[in-house]
Amino acid sequence: MKCLPAFLCALPLLCAVAQAAPAAMQDGNTVTPAADGESLAVDILHRIGLVSRRDNHFTETRQLHALKAPLHSEGQLRFIPPDHVEKLTLSPVRDSFIMQGDTARLQHGQNAARTISLNVSPALQIMAATIRGPLQGDVALLQHYYSLSAEGDIGHWSLTLTPRTQETARIIRTVRLEGRNNTLDSTHLVQANGDVTDTFITSP
Repeated sequence: MKCLPAFLCALPLLCAVAQAAPAAMQDGNTVTPAADGESLAVDILHRIGLVSRRDNHFTETRQLHALKAPLHSEGQLRFIPPDHVEKLTLSPVRDSFIMQGDTARLQHGQNAARTISLNVSPALQIMAATIRGPLQGDVALLQHYYSLSAEGDIGHWSLTLTPRTQETARIIRTVRLEGRNNTLDSTHLVQANGDVTDTFITSP
């Protein structure tokens, strides 16, 4: 399988935008009793979905089969409910990815921006659901494409999305999110072709 088109690789912003909520939303003293992996995953997603807006900084490393050395980038991420997701890469090249409603707008460097309908293929719909599902806390949407499991507790957790449909598995091998309470600290994305993207999130 070939590498995903560049705009599909914006999936790591799923991990990146979902970073720290305002202090009032944090619940650092809460520890969830031992629960099965799916129940904990559902609890985590519900908590993430309660956050009204997210603005964060990200650093990202992509390891592609086609390249000998990893690619490093950094920039800003934003999520504004109900469905506005924005990833602005500032270094090494300025790129922008904005998803809202049923469209995605992309711009690379000084090239003209282009707009793509998310409804033109199942693959795009899967990617959109993978990005928005956690940010919106939409468990049903994610479960349409993935099996959900989590380890740890609400204070410190690891959430794994494993494809449950053949269409999803043709694009994504696994997504692992790690975080605390309703914050997301990092994501580990493995595409079906083995390419890997690691994203780390910090406050602005």
